[in-house]
Amino acid sequence: MAPKNEEATNVMAFDALYTTNQIQKFKVLLPYIEPSMQKHMAVYIKYMELQYTLSYVQRHPLQICGCSISSDEKPDLRSLCRQLCLYSSPEEIRQLEQFQNMLQTMETMQEMTQTMSALQEIFPDLSAGASFGGDMPSSDSDAEEDTGNGQFSMMDMLMNMLTPEQKTMYEMFGLQNADKKD
Repeated sequence: MAPKNEEATNVMAFDALYTTNQIQKFKVLLPYIEPSMQKHMAVYIKYMELQYTLSYVQRHPLQICGCSISSDEKPDLRSLCRQLCLYSSPEEIRQLEQFQNMLQTMETMQEMTQTMSALQEIFPDLSAGASFGGDMPSSDSDAEEDTGNGQFSMMDMLMNMLTPEQKTMYEMFGLQNADKKD
């Protein structure tokens, strides 16, 4: 995991864009102001930031440079989740972690599909349901359950490589049923 300061770069860049040195000076001075005046000063600082932001947006109506990814660039959703975790509640962090797990499962399934395609190119007579002979050792009795005669299907072998969470996610997306129908 990247350091927190590295992941918060977008937030710092945004804050730097929509503020001025004068506003930053007020923020530095805030702890030194009399406590009864600090909350008024904080509101004033936010008001100045809002004024500056409105002014900046009017002067620059087009897209802000550096605040978006290019159209041909694929977004890194895992990195986005990590960055959002910095500012999230424990429940939101749990949901973001679930989303990251789902992304990992989808990537694993994509890799498995590519592996199957590559194997089918190498062995054209081999289909997802084709079986290997009984001379392939198997320590998992569930893999032999479908064929019953000691043969081992390629899909069963790939399914046995998944973690229980990945298997659940795979089944949840209905990919297993779709693959068996083909």
